[in-house]
Amino acid sequence: MKILWIDLNSSYAHSSLALPALHAQIAKNNSVKWEIVSATINENVGMIVDEIYRHQPDIIAATTWLFNHEQLLHITARLKALLPNSCFILGGPEFLGNNEDFLHKNPFIDCVFRGEGEEAFPQWLSCWNQPEKWNSIPGLCYMNPQKQYIDNGIARVLNFSRLVPPENSCFFNWSKPFVQLETTRGCFNTCAFCVSGEEKPVRTLSIESIRERLQIIHSHGIKNVRVLDRTFNYNPRRAKELLQLFLEFNPDICFHLEIHPALLSEELKNELKRLPKGLLHLEAGIQSLREPVLQKSRRMGSLEDSLQGLRFLCSLPNMETHADLIAGLPLYRLSEIFEDVRTLAGYNAGEIQLESLKLLPGTEMRR
Repeated sequence: MKILWIDLNSSYAHSSLALPALHAQIAKNNSVKWEIVSATINENVGMIVDEIYRHQPDIIAATTWLFNHEQLLHITARLKALLPNSCFILGGPEFLGNNEDFLHKNPFIDCVFRGEGEEAFPQWLSCWNQPEKWNSIPGLCYMNPQKQYIDNGIARVLNFSRLVPPENSCFFNWSKPFVQLETTRGCFNTCAFCVSGEEKPVRTLSIESIRERLQIIHSHGIKNVRVLDRTFNYNPRRAKELLQLFLEFNPDICFHLEIHPALLSEELKNELKRLPKGLLHLEAGIQSLREPVLQKSRRMGSLEDSLQGLRFLCSLPNMETHADLIAGLPLYRLSEIFEDVRTLAGYNAGEIQLESLKLLPGTEMRR
């Protein structure tokens, strides 16, 4: 069986964890041959299709994001015409919502995955050419031979700590300027605009397993690690333990974290104060300085505590803190956004990031 993975990114500076995360779980299965075609969304679709066609794969798979969705559909539609016997499967954030309409409109896609695929994808591979068995695969959505939509819910990896790390895969890309690392999966918060708002419970890796993975990362000479945890400090005690672990890799690695400024305990503040310069780069999720906006968005945490926490973070001389705002949130007026930017500028944040709201599939705001 030959699987071809379409690695379609916005640029060659970026890479996705999806392929190595999935491959690592079944890397020892010698009956499966993996191949990859990497490209960017700015490249010629015909040339990408031609390169994939030459591989003659049994299965064509890819992760679909907001930025590559349209281009990926152009590619797969052409490929299905050239390779009608190949099976096409997609996954990723674009399929966290209702997928019936998508499958009706794009019949060249055989099935899509909703949720976390590390356990479900190997199950599907065992019966990929037997659609009558697909109804037992968690998270799989597809049209059966009678053209009826089958929805197997959402796949969740409850034994997160048992997964084989993506760094173990031969497809893990060590050539990029940074690598991504999950120490937790899920989020304690309930933000209506975020795909993690309903990912419960929060699942964690042990400090020792994170240490082992960081040692591997360090051995490859990586200088920057982006910690993918939605809220690094949701548990202050664990956050302190992680900071102490990160110190073991100073000054060789800088860690980029997303932190909730309303959840800074005194103990955690003291820990942040004593860290050496250059160890951390922080992203503080403010989203809005308006209480009605935060309440409507179902974001937990006191606004007053957030502002006090942000003021503290921006005062630290040993790290840079960026503050995030989201334009387009319900009740958030343009004049208020301008006022909030001016307020944050007075805090001397290293950078103010103003993003536009994206109505992502599977989020409360999209529904």
